Amino acid sequence: MSPYRVFRRLTLVATTLGLLATPASGQVKVGLSAFAGAYLPTNDLFDSVRLRPDTSSLIITNLGVEPALLLGGRVTVRFQRFSVEAEAGYAFTRLDIPSVLVNAGFPDDASVVLGSLNLLYDLYQAAFSPLSIHLSGGAGFVARGGEFLDSFDGTTDLAAVIGAGFRYGLSPVVFLRFDLRDYISSFAAKASSGFQFESKTQNDLVGTVSVEFSLAPAR
Repeated sequence: MSPYRVFRRLTLVATTLGLLATPASGQVKVGLSAFAGAYLPTNDLFDSVRLRPDTSSLIITNLGVEPALLLGGRVTVRFQRFSVEAEAGYAFTRLDIPSVLVNAGFPDDASVVLGSLNLLYDLYQAAFSPLSIHLSGGAGFVARGGEFLDSFDGTTDLAAVIGAGFRYGLSPVVFLRFDLRDYISSFAAKASSGFQFESKTQNDLVGTVSVEFSLAPAR
């Protein structure tokens, strides 16, 4: 299943939960956000991988992807202290390989698509300020691609997602947000030859700043 279809289903689940739970008093609000931030992979994908199968001399160890700019969006269904949220982001990254190989023509292009469905809890709501601090947890996926990574199978992985952040109201319908999330997955790619690489735990950190627009004013 493509990342787009997965995110579409996550968004549908979040919206459906909000519609089913909407009380007559109108306390449920739907927020739409666009965000930008940093994608920070903390672990390598491969401990050792042969870049060119026709020679034994080109072996690179600790192959991973570089930190990169991340762009994406969210749909949030807000209740009292709890919220359900679907998000997806795209990281414009590259493979972390020596520059001598890049100069020799080895493809270092790469991309990462992340998506998740999360439950948020407002841990703190300031009494005389439009500030709230939240924790989040959920499930999602991490899809890695690029000319080199596309030669492997198993580069899209399910992930557990945990995070925290804060939200500050600029007006009754516009909010500034900061979020930090950790996508925890297990990367176990398979080569076209059928060789299965050893599974490696991945911690992909995502730090974002976003503007959220609420479809119902805060009361």
